[in-house]
Amino acid sequence: GLPADATVFCCFNGTQKIMRRMFDLWLDILARTPDSVLWLLGDNDGAVTRLKKYAETRGIDPNRLVFAKKLPNPEHLARYFLADLFLDTLPYGAHTTASDALWMGVPVLTMSGLSFASRVCGSLVRSAGLPEMVCATPEEYRDRAVALGMDKDALKGLREKLAAARDTCDLFNMPKLISCLEALYAEMWDAYERGEIPH
Repeated sequence: GLPADATVFCCFNGTQKIMRRMFDLWLDILARTPDSVLWLLGDNDGAVTRLKKYAETRGIDPNRLVFAKKLPNPEHLARYFLADLFLDTLPYGAHTTASDALWMGVPVLTMSGLSFASRVCGSLVRSAGLPEMVCATPEEYRDRAVALGMDKDALKGLREKLAAARDTCDLFNMPKLISCLEALYAEMWDAYERGEIPH
């Protein structure tokens, strides 16, 4: 149900994470980015209806909101190839959903808040090698989303950067994770043998 030539912004976070302030920001991004759509998870019929009605009150054609049905995980991951840019939520951001998007090569735009739940996505994005995609203000988030939504070459560059570093970036480098974890276990064992409390 996605238009062939549109810029596809997406967010597959649960609809309970979409606060009005964030949704207003997304509608502003759509208004400033012609030929774009917002692809969301349609896991709650009532929320779908309310979001479409609210978009219409803000002057956005509700048909520019596209809702994806829940699918088994392999099928859900496969459809990420149709998305251009993942827009994160605030104050409760993407966690596993951001990892999924980054793993599938979709750049993620996020805005860090003050709480743990609002900073996880920024940590994931930085660990994937895209620190420039972590914004400090709503204005920066909006402007970067609009600029990327209007620049397919820039989006392609971000996708290529993610693909090139997928197996070696800190986020997905399993051999490095294993090595660091083993080193910590060794430190704890050494502390135990010295009669200290491992920490």
